[in-house]
Amino acid sequence: MRDSARFPPVPASVTAARRWLAEVLQADELAGHVPDAELCLSELAANAVRHAGTDFEVEISEDDGIVRIAVRDGSPVPVRPQQPGATDLSGRGLQIVADIANRWGVDPTPDGKTVWCTFGV
Repeated sequence: MRDSARFPPVPASVTAARRWLAEVLQADELAGHVPDAELCLSELAANAVRHAGTDFEVEISEDDGIVRIAVRDGSPVPVRPQQPGATDLSGRGLQIVADIANRWGVDPTPDGKTVWCTFGV
């Protein structure tokens, strides 16, 4: 299974991407992974909107029992996990992804980067 969708760099796109992802996972009988996958996608998409400010593409694939979610944006600025203080209102997104997903990473592209995470089925 492989599917992708493109979204504009506006906050409403995070919700739209989550809905799209849930529909794809349910159609492929992977509904048990929707909550974790949606949460990780929310964090990755929100980072694309907030920090890249470019259109972003979400790709989901499943191969040999591994679901991969990738968010590609047009900013070459690398992502780095933050160390937020106890009262900071943001900065925990990549830590959430790291805690929930089996693996995550960043791959540079010629015109930006792809941030991805995986889950075992």
